[in-house]
Amino acid sequence: MDKIDIHLSFLRWCLSGKDASEAEAFIHDINWHELKKFAKKHNIVGLCWNGIQRGLKLQDIEVLDWMSSSVRIPKVNKRVFEQCVELTEYLKENGFRSCILKGQGNSLLYPDAYSRNPGDIDIWIEGGRDKVIDFICKVSNPGEVVYHDIDFPYFEDIDVEAHFIPAYLENPFLNRKLQKYIASVADDQFSNQVEAPDGIGKFYMPTLEFNLLFQMLHLDKHLRTEGIGIRQLIDYYFLLKELDKSRKAGKTNCPTNEQIVHLFKEFKVHKFAKAVMYVLHNILGLEESYLITQTDEKEGKFLFDEMLKSGNFGQSDERLQKVRKTKGMSKFIELEKFKLRLISHYPSEVIWMPFHDLYVHYFYIKRYQKKYHLEGKKKKKTM
Repeated sequence: MDKIDIHLSFLRWCLSGKDASEAEAFIHDINWHELKKFAKKHNIVGLCWNGIQRGLKLQDIEVLDWMSSSVRIPKVNKRVFEQCVELTEYLKENGFRSCILKGQGNSLLYPDAYSRNPGDIDIWIEGGRDKVIDFICKVSNPGEVVYHDIDFPYFEDIDVEAHFIPAYLENPFLNRKLQKYIASVADDQFSNQVEAPDGIGKFYMPTLEFNLLFQMLHLDKHLRTEGIGIRQLIDYYFLLKELDKSRKAGKTNCPTNEQIVHLFKEFKVHKFAKAVMYVLHNILGLEESYLITQTDEKEGKFLFDEMLKSGNFGQSDERLQKVRKTKGMSKFIELEKFKLRLISHYPSEVIWMPFHDLYVHYFYIKRYQKKYHLEGKKKKKTM
């Protein structure tokens, strides 16, 4: 096996939950330093370390190397759970219902809620664009507003993105339909309370049906704009596992595969969803019974190739280096050229991108930045 095959074999074993004896076929071929580089690239160090602790025997130097990168992950996870609870309560006290998107909500679906590498906090706040922006600007000093969220510097050690809409589509006609759908199910999302581990407290996260669509739209957007890492597909892996668990538990509010596929088709992400199913099944080893639609081998291989190039949120994608080094119209042109790589795969979606981006970056954002005297976002250091 080559290096990437060995890494993927290890990752499939980690996800499977099987004991150490099941890793005998590839364990002796692993270069643990190279594996850690791969795990860091895709922000899955915590998940891999969780697997290592299931009885694998490493040399002391290898254990110490992994521990140095992994020991803080549970502590940071606990802190971010606490922050989600605190932020939820703060917003409630100020008259806003909210819902944590992705992040710690996804962590709750993992076998060990502290094993997922945490990121920033995305929170959907009820009230609409102007009301949410007005509130954020009154209680804090945000740096940036974009089409669907605003920077909310509530904590000193982690970025918070306050969403007034959880998802959008570049096609204005489809986007109008999507926003109507979101409005029709919003109450369920703001009412779906969950408990953080170890009695930390409670917050709200999307329902299964909404999450299955929302996170598919989120994956699709990241493929077009920044890139998708393996962690994002693993989140969807455990989302499908949770769907199966809920069905077996006899929960009455579980969507059928037909209902989910109908939503995928309604919002033009079914072709992309079939690529995701291919990667989940053929690359990450998710059993076929968990899949909610058929697989597409051609698009799935293209998607996985993109994932290997991009890493977590495109941070390792050399094709984006030129985009990051330019500003203004030059940056816009370079980014649109990057997006054109998808024209033969998702032509109807790609056609709308430059029109949407021109409106967002040169009219919408400038208007709000000027109105609220915003200077641009400064990223905090997070894991």
